[in-house]
Amino acid sequence: MRKFLDALHRHPRRAWTGLLLYAAAVTFPHEQVQLIVGRVADLLTRPGLYRLSAAVALALGAVVTAILLRSLRAHPARRKIAAFWVVTLGLLWLTWRVFIANNTELVHYPQYFPEGVALAAITLSPTESLAWIALAGGLDEAYQYWVLYPRRVTALDFNDIYMDVVGGAAGIVFAGAFLNKRKRATQRPGMIALASVIVAGILLWSTGHIAYRQYDPHPHWFALSRQKPSPFWSLVPGAGPHFIHELTPIEGILLILATIAIYALF
Repeated sequence: MRKFLDALHRHPRRAWTGLLLYAAAVTFPHEQVQLIVGRVADLLTRPGLYRLSAAVALALGAVVTAILLRSLRAHPARRKIAAFWVVTLGLLWLTWRVFIANNTELVHYPQYFPEGVALAAITLSPTESLAWIALAGGLDEAYQYWVLYPRRVTALDFNDIYMDVVGGAAGIVFAGAFLNKRKRATQRPGMIALASVIVAGILLWSTGHIAYRQYDPHPHWFALSRQKPSPFWSLVPGAGPHFIHELTPIEGILLILATIAIYALF
C-alpha cells in the first residue's frame, strides 16, 4: 500500500486521471445501479436487502480497521492516527443513524473511501483532500437532481454529500497510516474552488437568483428543492421505521466546513 500511495504522489497527472475516471464510473451509472438494487430487493425483500447492506458495511469496516491497526504498530504518529480513526468511526455511525433513510445508502462510504485514499496521497493535505471530495459529492448529487431526476419531488441531497465527505475522511485517515509526509495547506486549488462555490451560491441566493424551494413566487434561475417544508425529524416507514433529519443547504455547508476544520488537525 505504501508503494502504491508513493507512486500516486510521484505521478500526479496519472493519479488525477485515474481519480477522474473512477469518479465518472461511480457517478454516471447511478440509474442502472438503482435498477439492479431494485431487482435485488425483489429477491431478498427490502428488509432483507437492508440487513445485507448493513452486514456488508460492518464487515468492510472491520477489515479496514484491522488493516489500519496492523499498519500502525511501527508508525511514529500511531496515537494520533488511531484517535482520528475513532473520531471517523463515530462520524460514520452518527451519519448512519441520523442522515440515512435506509441501509442501501451506506454505499456512499465505500464509494468515496478510495477517493479519500488517493487524494491524501496526491495532495498530502487532509483539508485539500476533503475540499475536493465535497466538490465531487456536490457534483454527484447535482447530476442526480438536475439531470437524472429533473421532475422528481426531491431536493439537492446534502445528507448524501455529507456522507460522501465522511467516507472520504475515512480514506484520508486510512492513507495516513501509510504516509509520513504532511502539508498544512491553507491556500490550495481545491479549497479555493470550494470557497468560490460557496461564495457564489451565497451571492446568487442573496440576489434572488437561487430559491430554496421550487414554488418560491419570486423569479429565480433554479431551486434547491422541489419538496414542501418538512419537520426536523422525518419518519421513514420503510426503514425500520426510522427517523432521519434532512439537512438544509445552510446546515449541510456548515457541517461540511466544520468537518474539514476538524480534519485540518490531522
